[in-house]
Amino acid sequence: LRSTTTGTFITRHSRLVLEPSGFCGTLRFVYPVMSGLSLGDLSSLPIETEEPEFEVDWVLVYDFNEIESSEAIEEFTTLIKDLETVGLQCQVRHGYGLSVLVLLRVPRNLLGNEVYRSRVKDWLFSIVHTRPIGDKSTVVKAKSSAEALRTVYHLVTWTHEQGGAGVTANFGQWTRIRSSFPPHEAGATRKLLGRLARKMVVNMDDLDRINDLFGEKVAFYHAFIQCYSLFLIVPAAAGVMCWIFGEPFSFTFAIFLLAWGIFFTEYWKRQEIDLSVRWNVRGVAALKVNRPQYTWERQDVDPITGQVRRVFPIYKRLARQALFFPFAILAGLALGAALAATFFLEAFISDVYDGSTEDHHWALSYLPTIILSCCLPFILSSLTSIASRMSEYENYRTNDDYNLAQTRKTFVLNFVVSFLPIFITAYIYVPYGNRLLLYFTPSSWTAAIKVLQNLQIDPERLQQEVISLSMTGQVMSFGEEVVVPYLRGRASAKWREYKRDSQVSRSMHMRGDSDQTERTFLKDSPHEAAMLSRIRWEAEADVYDVHEDIMEMCVQFGYLVLFGVAWPLMPLGFLVNNWIELRGDLFKLCEGSQRPAPIRADSIGHSIAALELLTWLGSLSTAALAYLYHGEQPMSQIRLSYLLLIVFISEQAFLGFKLLVSYSLSIIGSQVVREAESKRFLMRKTYLETFSEEAASTSQEELARIHATGQRSEDASPREKGIEAEKQSRATAETKAKNLKDGPDVQPMKEGSREEDDYQTETAQRFWESKKEDQMSTVEAGARLIVALKELHQHRINHLPSNDVDKSKWMCRDFT
Repeated sequence: LRSTTTGTFITRHSRLVLEPSGFCGTLRFVYPVMSGLSLGDLSSLPIETEEPEFEVDWVLVYDFNEIESSEAIEEFTTLIKDLETVGLQCQVRHGYGLSVLVLLRVPRNLLGNEVYRSRVKDWLFSIVHTRPIGDKSTVVKAKSSAEALRTVYHLVTWTHEQGGAGVTANFGQWTRIRSSFPPHEAGATRKLLGRLARKMVVNMDDLDRINDLFGEKVAFYHAFIQCYSLFLIVPAAAGVMCWIFGEPFSFTFAIFLLAWGIFFTEYWKRQEIDLSVRWNVRGVAALKVNRPQYTWERQDVDPITGQVRRVFPIYKRLARQALFFPFAILAGLALGAALAATFFLEAFISDVYDGSTEDHHWALSYLPTIILSCCLPFILSSLTSIASRMSEYENYRTNDDYNLAQTRKTFVLNFVVSFLPIFITAYIYVPYGNRLLLYFTPSSWTAAIKVLQNLQIDPERLQQEVISLSMTGQVMSFGEEVVVPYLRGRASAKWREYKRDSQVSRSMHMRGDSDQTERTFLKDSPHEAAMLSRIRWEAEADVYDVHEDIMEMCVQFGYLVLFGVAWPLMPLGFLVNNWIELRGDLFKLCEGSQRPAPIRADSIGHSIAALELLTWLGSLSTAALAYLYHGEQPMSQIRLSYLLLIVFISEQAFLGFKLLVSYSLSIIGSQVVREAESKRFLMRKTYLETFSEEAASTSQEELARIHATGQRSEDASPREKGIEAEKQSRATAETKAKNLKDGPDVQPMKEGSREEDDYQTETAQRFWESKKEDQMSTVEAGARLIVALKELHQHRINHLPSNDVDKSKWMCRDFT
């Protein structure tokens, strides 16, 4: 297409080359034409277009809203240089508002070499027991996308000393990097969601697929909720039988819940070992690196390794940790006061108030509890946010230490918010509520005092409280975590796309067709539009935190073992909820959140300690509730000595049964662990046999050497010994690799080819090599884009005519 005013558009087979004539120099910006890729048949999800495979490994969102163009260009230049220094390929596109998307890709030779180095490190730390075959130039193929993305994550976030670019979002010099995440694999996630939507039970193959996509930490959570849901079938059936033929607060159902909770926690600890062996992450916690957020005050030299250790004084951390205790106490007191007010209002409305709305009196009496139940999730979210900032302030060296501290704080806050209302109801309000209400009622309320003097609080009040908080909390949590973020994110994305397109179109219309540079930088190529639209949406989505979902299941488990005896149908309600929750959480992860970095883990973390603590507390609480509320005996006949005796017997039974179950499961063992031990035994046996054969061969060679030269091997020089040993070791290793055939195929990296590439698709090659064809660096393209966005933003604010905008500021500037 030829234009006399704007220059020449030349259409070639795979790209559109723009050569406007009004530039200071020539600008050629290439948009590759992409081939389609099917995304599966899950048509109900919101992705409507087919996205080609662009091989975008990572995305950074750089926001320059609060700084000038010159400062943004300088900072952006530093960012790109840091990324390209470690071998990353970069492309830049515009984001929402005053932000740019930095798309990253690791050359496949570099990625394969880094994956091999990671496997060697796993072998050195005894995470795997088979030595990877190869040398420093070996290139391997990642077993899954999670393994590849973990390597990319390390290259982006690790410090320069650790071999990375040192780019951590919202921290240090990169506070204006708003988001850092890997993009979702739309086709794989749609297939996974469609697969689980048609199944009742998630099997091990499904968990392997989740592990391959999102890493072990996310896979462990889904394995836990699936195992927990299957275990709920038995108490759900027992609860239904107890509800039909028995009564609440049954001693039989209480004993059953206690035994079930012990058996589940002990079984899950063994299941964690099986999964960690299956996924080759057993003992992965040994691989610890310093958090970028960790600050130190002095450096010490390790007397054993000679390495420099960065130390933060322990006493300072303890002083900072102590700040959490008054915070938790204040939160508990404030929540207790709110609960007291709720109980007072509810009792006043139900037993004292005599209004004209008798038809709605029942609903009005439960209004305070309903309001409290709806507010509790938001109260917990606010408290958890404060606890996260306190954990950051405590300055932990590794992510494991930080997660431990955060888990403890989150558990305490969840315990206070979720369980304190029921504890107050069970042990204070129901037994002594009439006296407390009289104490807090003003003396001038004579009518209310007369009613409260004869008030007897029904024990069913506890059951209603348990039903209200446990079930309402689950529904509210699901809506807050899954439904609301998804709808809000989609609506926000549609609005942002419409707003951006309308602004760009209006600006182009006002400026006319003479401004083809803005069209180049601010208008998406039709072939990239679907991919960029999805990435922009993901950049604005919430960050997924698997620890929140794990803690939510721990709270649900706590409701069951602490107060399940009050309502036998609670296990059935949780079973139905968890079937929806598992698929809802996966949907939230795939379609409502940013894809998390695939961090490895060998368990659900320190939450298992929370489960064990809740089980122990359940042995005390369940026994106490069964004694207090079983039958129809009045509270005046309850004897404290009997209550303490029953609680003591229950605790001793808990300890004895826990020991019995643990011992029994250890005797039974695990088939997965036995197979792993058998494999290691065969490997050791093979190495020993090989060593014996080499020793025998060496003895024969030694005799021949003495006969020929009259010189023993001890007389050979150290250099000759080393060369000979290296040859034997290399030959043995190559022979073993061919015979055993364990592990993936490896190939050597050609000299000088560490940053050479092997593209998987022609689409990806056109997309990432367009910069070479354009002869425009990423820094220059990003600088032009930053200034163009600033000009467009200023033009929109000032409503200036198109002629008043000085296009020479960004058309003729030298960004090199």
